[in-house]
Amino acid sequence: MNRIQAAIVISAFTVVLTSCGGSSPRVLESISISPNPATAKNGSVQLIATGTFSSSPVTVTPLPVVWTASPCDNLCNATSDVIGPISVNSQGLATCPSGFAGTGPVSAYAPKDPSLPLNTPKTTLVWGATNVTCP
Repeated sequence: MNRIQAAIVISAFTVVLTSCGGSSPRVLESISISPNPATAKNGSVQLIATGTFSSSPVTVTPLPVVWTASPCDNLCNATSDVIGPISVNSQGLATCPSGFAGTGPVSAYAPKDPSLPLNTPKTTLVWGATNVTCP
């Protein structure tokens, strides 16, 4: 096959892909967390992440995510031991430390490419956040 024939084959293949609805891959566009804001009335509150995607299914609830919380939020002591405010487990259960009253941020993230594992290094992440209040 010469160069002209190869160029014609590539062009024809591109036309076929385009005419057959060749589409971009499904990607995660945003993460919302509910409830938002959240109140830990009995010391904890269950958070749920919902993902919004670029194509069907457009929303996924619950979305598998990695949960994070600010480790200190101005409540670390001089030796950097964490004394508050909020922890969150891998299932999204946010818990207030004993005796803490206040509000702290909780975040969730997942890879933009939903085919990747949650903790894939060096990939684009999508984040969502809420505030949890400990009464």
